[in-house]
Formats: sequence, C-alpha cells, structure tokens
Amino acid sequence: MRKQIPAARRAVFDAAIASRLSDWLSGWLKGAGSGRVIALWWPLAGEPDLRPYFAELVTQGWVIALPRVPAVGEPLVFGRWHEGIAMREEHHGVRVPDPFEPVSPTLIVAPCVGFDPRGWRLGYGGGYYDRTLAVVDVPAIGAGYDCCERVLAPEPHDRRLQAVLTESRTIRCG
Repeated sequence: MRKQIPAARRAVFDAAIASRLSDWLSGWLKGAGSGRVIALWWPLAGEPDLRPYFAELVTQGWVIALPRVPAVGEPLVFGRWHEGIAMREEHHGVRVPDPFEPVSPTLIVAPCVGFDPRGWRLGYGGGYYDRTLAVVDVPAIGAGYDCCERVLAPEPHDRRLQAVLTESRTIRCG
C-alpha cells in the first residue's frame, strides 16, 4: 500500500513527517543529555524519505548516523553522514556513507513498514532493528505512513517505540 502512494503525495507526506520529527526533537531535547547523534536511514522503496531534512538537522547541531548491516544476523552499526559524502550500496540494497565512520546514536528513528499505535514496529523481516534495539539502550521512535497502521502482536524480543510519526499525527506510545 505504501509503495502505491504517488510520488508528489509522498513528498508532501515526507515533509509532514519531517515537521513532526522536528517538533518531537524540540520536546525531547528538554529532557535529553548532551549527545545529539540521530540514527536515520537512506530510504528503500516505499519508506519515508527524510533526506531533504538532513541538512537542517546538521545545522541544528545533530550528527546524522545511517545504518549498516555488518553481517546477517547481527545488529546494525551506524556511520556518520555529512553533506557531499559518497554513498555505497551494501547488503539488501542499504546505502551507507563511504568512508564509513562509526558513531553511536543517542536517538534511533526507525522506518516502519507497518506499525501499531501501541508502539510496535514491523520491518522487512530481517530482524536488524529488533537486534539493534535489544542492545542499543537509547530512545527509539518510528516513522511511517498512516496507511501502514496495523494491529501487531509483539514477540518476546520486540521493544516498544516511544512514538510513531506519520504524515497526520504523532502517536505517543508510553
């Protein structure tokens, strides 16, 4: 369903999600520590595209961290993105900064193929974000389109997101 959203409409939705992320970050920073490393993503087909917002985040003092799949079955690692850096395609079509400079995120924003309003996330099924969220103890939120909302049954390894951002709302998940 998300892949069927026309490109012009998707761009409007993505801008709305970026605006909600900006609002959420403003509120989150009041209670956060000093680290400002935000894990985002280089979009795959159908995922929200927040790349136009990256430069604004950097201007606000954030370091952008993009995920890399180090090996099948392992958690993601994150590398610093900056304007003009080369991007290289790796496992599963994921594009990563080249050269890859590892950084540790203080906040993870994960793309949602599907989500539940209680904070459960559905990805592509490889479990990379599940493994990552299990070992990286930082706040995590999701971003997806309203049409991706589902009722999901969490599995024992799932970690609830603090919020899910869509084009029409910010869902606080407890």
